[in-house]
Amino acid sequence: MAEAKTTKVRVLVACEHGEPNDVVALDADTLKAAKAAGVIDDEAAAVKYAESLK
Repeated sequence: MAEAKTTKVRVLVACEHGEPNDVVALDADTLKAAKAAGVIDDEAAAVKYAESLK
């Protein structure tokens, strides 16, 4: 079975996905729900910024 495609995202607020500025990989369904809730940012620049903080 193929592994589900994931997308790297920046966590914006403390939530079930992590703490602010964490970079995590989410599957498509989780990504859609988290984006709708406003708790993550999937823009490449946001992910790159969060990675630069570590």
